[in-house]
Amino acid sequence: MATDTSTMLDVAALADWSQFLEDYARDWDQAFEGQPHYFTQEFWYLFVTCLRSYWRGAPITVSAACQAMKTGSNRTREERINRAVSDGFLVKAKIGEDRRTTVLLPSDRLEALLRGHLERTLAAGRAHFGLAPDMPADPA
Repeated sequence: MATDTSTMLDVAALADWSQFLEDYARDWDQAFEGQPHYFTQEFWYLFVTCLRSYWRGAPITVSAACQAMKTGSNRTREERINRAVSDGFLVKAKIGEDRRTTVLLPSDRLEALLRGHLERTLAAGRAHFGLAPDMPADPA
């Protein structure tokens, strides 16, 4: 443990921050309870990228989803996608006039899991930094 008082705050802040990050990872794990192969970083990149692209109105192509993952051969990356499709987390859809482009969409199940995870961890992050909860927009 550091004893230099000039670094005590930094060490304490980093220890606190690392606990927050661990809590984030544990929440992810709990969201996919019973399916331990989805605990990997590669599925995090895949799922979050697909969901964010979908929310922004520009579903991600299978090729772009493969590139979003950080490791593995193209075959391994495609196998991950196929596993996520067969387990009901992702949906493949054809788009375009010629229907030749395949995109990945989050299933309703995945969207609900990730939305819950992101909402919980956003609230925890706001609390961690002492920020007020996000207030809904005034409909008037």
